[in-house]
Amino acid sequence: MRHTISGLLRSSLVRFAIRLVFGGVFIYAGLVKVVAPKEFAKIVVNYHILPENMAVYFAYILPWVELMFGVLLILGLGVKRVALALSCLLVVFASAVLIKYLNGFGSACGCLSLKSSGSESVFLILLRDAGLLACGVFLSFYQNKRAPQ
Repeated sequence: MRHTISGLLRSSLVRFAIRLVFGGVFIYAGLVKVVAPKEFAKIVVNYHILPENMAVYFAYILPWVELMFGVLLILGLGVKRVALALSCLLVVFASAVLIKYLNGFGSACGCLSLKSSGSESVFLILLRDAGLLACGVFLSFYQNKRAPQ
């Protein structure tokens, strides 16, 4: 019995820690962009993936989505669905960064900072996204068989 309770506690604590980190990253990313929407819109337009008017619209909506999903994740509301949605967003973000880089537009991603210089390595951006994606996949699909559903 003691091993069962300690395993459940560890599993719950791990899930909570992952929710805090994963949700916290998206809250931070959303806040950075919400306070400077015009700067973020310029970065999104500079990806040259979407038509300019659509890119601007996307840039004004995305930070609020990131912020809302991050809060929901930390609060533990709809964890599997929110984590899956954020995981899908991460795949889109990583793809956009890679497309931008391969098209020669530099590596400034606008992910966690609005600095326009491309000083961050594309490899590190994609590695960070892969780590976050692992968190999202874990929260989306890992089932704690001992925990009540």
